[in-house]
Amino acid sequence: MNTHVFRNNDEIGKLEAESDTYLDTCFYETNIFKGIMNFDSSEKNPDFTKRIIVGRTGSGKSALLRKILDEGSIKVYDKIEAENTIFEHVKNNVFISSLNENGIDLRVFYKSLWLHALLIKVIPALHRSTYQSFFNRVQELIGGKKKSYNPELANEYIEQFKDVFFNDKALIEISNKMQSELSSKIGMKGIDLGGKLGREETQKVQSETSSYVSRELIRKQKELIKILNEEFSEVGQFRIIISIDDLDRSWLSSSDIRYDFINALLEAFRELLDIKSVKVLISIRTDILMGIYNKTLRQDEKDQSLIYAVSWNKSEIRSIIDMRLNHLIKNKYQGSRTVTMRDIFHFMIDDVKADDYILDRTMLRPRDAISFINYCLKECDGNVSIDKDIVLMAEEKFFSSRKRALVSEWVSIYKNISEYVDSLSILKHSNFSLDSISEDNKNEVLTYILDRAPSENESELHTKIIMNFDELMKVWFIVGVIGIKKTDTLIIYSSYDKPDLDITDMKRTFVIHPLFDRG
Repeated sequence: MNTHVFRNNDEIGKLEAESDTYLDTCFYETNIFKGIMNFDSSEKNPDFTKRIIVGRTGSGKSALLRKILDEGSIKVYDKIEAENTIFEHVKNNVFISSLNENGIDLRVFYKSLWLHALLIKVIPALHRSTYQSFFNRVQELIGGKKKSYNPELANEYIEQFKDVFFNDKALIEISNKMQSELSSKIGMKGIDLGGKLGREETQKVQSETSSYVSRELIRKQKELIKILNEEFSEVGQFRIIISIDDLDRSWLSSSDIRYDFINALLEAFRELLDIKSVKVLISIRTDILMGIYNKTLRQDEKDQSLIYAVSWNKSEIRSIIDMRLNHLIKNKYQGSRTVTMRDIFHFMIDDVKADDYILDRTMLRPRDAISFINYCLKECDGNVSIDKDIVLMAEEKFFSSRKRALVSEWVSIYKNISEYVDSLSILKHSNFSLDSISEDNKNEVLTYILDRAPSENESELHTKIIMNFDELMKVWFIVGVIGIKKTDTLIIYSSYDKPDLDITDMKRTFVIHPLFDRG
């Protein structure tokens, strides 16, 4: 039995990958990591095209990207800051905003901006020389032997934006040229974007916008990508990774174009899949990707071959905690023997082994488990080993932080998520089926929500209060606070592959997640 005594300034790592000093020595190498690092594009590697890393908050997406950055076999690693490079520009451009306000579909334009943002990262990685020598190389291809690409079109695109091609002003210049072209054509037709457009005017503006972007931007960008693939991509010589990892930040959730914006990225990066030495990795939260699918912007089947869905089982989370506890003990306390989570949490809580009790109250994400253990360590005073009371005290603090994180994760989709989660406490039983809940109890739950939810703007779908119990159960499942009880040992919680409930699930038995079962 282990009797190790901890002090309240001990911890097994930080919750954010950027500041987690334990990550280098305690990284758990998953099949996803191995797959991303494998640049073999042959049939022997069916996962080669997988580039979209999807997972819930705290599932380790950023940690994965940070570890890839440190990998020696990667020759070039770069990243795109979506907020600073593209989103702020789109959001603050008056002309783009006026098109948006008039219902003009700008997804193809957003795609062109993403393509340029990707090109200015990929080109220097493939052509490690001066920008001018790259421009010259493309010009030299004009008039040569007939190829599968059109160098004239690619060169036209370069010449249009040559002065600013590789700096932040490029996106502004692309927008300005479009504005100048469209304003002239729209003005000739007597259309004023200053007011609300009629149906016929909207159709004309839409046609002109789509035509311009397709003709002057997308078509030429695609030719440039073909040239990169055939003339610059030395397969086997380079391993280039470009990542985009800030698509779940708060700046995005407040904007009504967020789904169009990310959908355009998912379209743009596909254009680069043929460049075998380059992998563009997109890290995205599950709920955001599901939001795109729910708005019918794209079909999820279209992305199946591109997606790595990050998920963890109990054994893997235990291994992560074991590694980190050992790192703490050996580095801070000079311990010599290997210590496991089970050695330290060797007692029972409510007839359950304490280590299982802790893991059952995480949502099986590394950040949850690290956080819970850190709360346990904060309760230590250097005098006594960890016991039941310490874990239970830590659980209260962990629950508060986990609930705040859950609300933050889902509030952009369900404005009243806090009330929905709290209403679980009104249920009479933690194991239940829809039929087993009395109508009175259902009404109690819905009344609780209605009494506490703020006044609503009924014109916005996501802000409406859910006042249908079946729909409320679906929300509970989607956010992870209830699961489907298959057996006493198998509970199915929401995941990328099983994100929500359908009508066939409604007669099943459900269970409240142990952390949210506050009875």
